[in-house]
Amino acid sequence: MKPIILILAFSALEFRVIAQDKVSVTGASVTEVGIYTARVIKKFDVPGVVGGTNEGLDSFSLVQATTKVPARMGTRFGFRYTIHGTPSNAPIVLKMVGEHPPFKDTKTGKTQTRDEYELQSWIGQTYTSYSFDEEWELIPGKWKFEVWHRGKRLCEQSFMVVPDAKSKEKK
Repeated sequence: MKPIILILAFSALEFRVIAQDKVSVTGASVTEVGIYTARVIKKFDVPGVVGGTNEGLDSFSLVQATTKVPARMGTRFGFRYTIHGTPSNAPIVLKMVGEHPPFKDTKTGKTQTRDEYELQSWIGQTYTSYSFDEEWELIPGKWKFEVWHRGKRLCEQSFMVVPDAKSKEKK
């Protein structure tokens, strides 16, 4: 699961067909930040991002409220946020942007510091996260996630990924 992961609870939301001119997005606010657990329900390809895949999740639960994240395999970090606008639950297209220290995907040889992709979302509450699933992703430094709609940044959240103290204790 490589880039920022927007979590879509596909079974909990049916997109309604609404003319795009009747949908109004006025902003977004971050409501919860930290380390999470979640259940992967679907994986899908996202060309152009390091790792090349995203995941649909459910059971997205906060484990620890923090912006300091250990560089540890299996750690999922992210945030809940609310897209403000009308009508509620209207389908929208978001652009997700992730900035991170440079790392190289061992499968593709590609090195990146930024990931960007579009995805279907909705007006209302949702969440996004990133999970460390490969050793090459465990790079300490500043990680920043942004949510955009039609050229306007709606919200952002930064994290500081730090060396894993638990892995040092094991040595």
